[in-house]
Amino acid sequence: MATLVHKHEVTFLRWPVQSHERDRLREAGLPCLLVLEGQTAPPNDISPTEDWVRPPVARLDLAARVHTLQRRTGTDFMPALDPTGVLYYGGQSVPMSDAQSEMMRCFLADFGHLVRRDRLKKALSRINNEAVTSNAIDLHIMRLRQRLYGVRLSLRTVWGRGYILEAAD
Repeated sequence: MATLVHKHEVTFLRWPVQSHERDRLREAGLPCLLVLEGQTAPPNDISPTEDWVRPPVARLDLAARVHTLQRRTGTDFMPALDPTGVLYYGGQSVPMSDAQSEMMRCFLADFGHLVRRDRLKKALSRINNEAVTSNAIDLHIMRLRQRLYGVRLSLRTVWGRGYILEAAD
């Protein structure tokens, strides 16, 4: 299970393995969803910026937990990508393919800022273990744009440089 830590999104942590990360997030007041491993008991000191789930969890239930944390902490303006590849934003969710998830990690790390095409190529080559062509990037961007429509996000093209992920108008 990958862990994403970005400016103000809900972070998914494995409990109890990543308890040290939980402490850091609590101190910073950042929202966190603990994913309990096996039959581990949930922590008895849950703060208002935290919640927990035990897998397997239904996507609708997970989306509700993420949305509640975002509303509670005022971070629902930031997209969040869960470890299973579901993107959450503004109370909506949409599943992503592996390639789309890998690209979204780049966009979420710099939400609202330019992400260069070469960075996207490197991200995609990590999952394909091969060089990625410009045409492949264009195809993935087209498909990603279609997915993002469902959560009111858009990718703006900065010609010759890359793309910016932002809230749709």
